[in-house]
Amino acid sequence: MIAIVRLILMGIFILLSSVVVLFVCLLRPRNAMNVHFAAQLYSKISWLLGVKIIITGRENISSGSCVYVANHQSNYDIFFLTAAVPPGAVSIGKKSILFFPFFGLIFWLSGNIFIERGNKIKAMQALQKTKEKILRENMSVWLFPEGTRNYGKGLKPFKSGAFHLARNAGLCLVPVSVSNYYGCFKLNRINNGKIIIRFLPPVPKETIATQPVRDVVAAVYEKMNTEIAALDKELSMSGDQVSRQEGY
Repeated sequence: MIAIVRLILMGIFILLSSVVVLFVCLLRPRNAMNVHFAAQLYSKISWLLGVKIIITGRENISSGSCVYVANHQSNYDIFFLTAAVPPGAVSIGKKSILFFPFFGLIFWLSGNIFIERGNKIKAMQALQKTKEKILRENMSVWLFPEGTRNYGKGLKPFKSGAFHLARNAGLCLVPVSVSNYYGCFKLNRINNGKIIIRFLPPVPKETIATQPVRDVVAAVYEKMNTEIAALDKELSMSGDQVSRQEGY
C-alpha cells in the first residue's frame, strides 16, 4: 500500500515540478543556473522515498569552474545525487535524450550539453565546444565517468572523457563518492535509511596537466572506490543503511 501511494505522489510531484522547471527554463533558456534549480527541486522526492540525503565535504566544492565526477548507480540518482549538484554545474548527456518527450526539452533548455557517444569524432568535437563554453561562461560540468549505471555492483571502469576535458580546459577535478543504495531500500517501507554524498579533495589542475591521463584516472578511481566502501561501513555501523538482501 505504501508503495502505491508513493508512486502516485511521485508521479504528481514529477509532473508539477517539471511544469515549474519548464516555465523557469523558458524565462531564461540555456542558463546554467537552471540545472541547479531543477536539481534541487527533483531531489525533494528523496523525502517521499523515505531516504535522508547527507552531503559532506562541501569545503571541497570548487568556487570556480571545475569537473565533478561521481559514481552512477541507477535512475534514482536523479532524485538523490541532484541534492548535491552545485550552482553553475551542468551535465553531459547522450544526444538521444533530446528526443525523450518533454524531458528532452527540459534537459536542453536547462543548459545541459549533448554528445554523440557512438561517434568518437563528433564526441571529441562536442567536448571541445564544451571546454569553450565552460571557460566562456565560468561554469562546471558534472559527469559519470563509468558511462552507465552500475546497479550497486561496484564501480565500473572509468572512461577518460571527463579527465581529458579537465586537462584540455585547465581545470581541477573533484571526485564525488556516493554510498551504495541500490538494492538497499523498498518502496513499501517508510524509513529507507540514509545516503551519504561526499565531495573529495580536488585533483589540482597542475597534476592533471603533468601526469598521464591513465594515471590520473586510476588514482581517482581508487580514491572513489575506497571512499564508497568507507561510507557503506559508516552507514552500516550506525544502522542507517538498510540491508541489501532485502532489495526493493
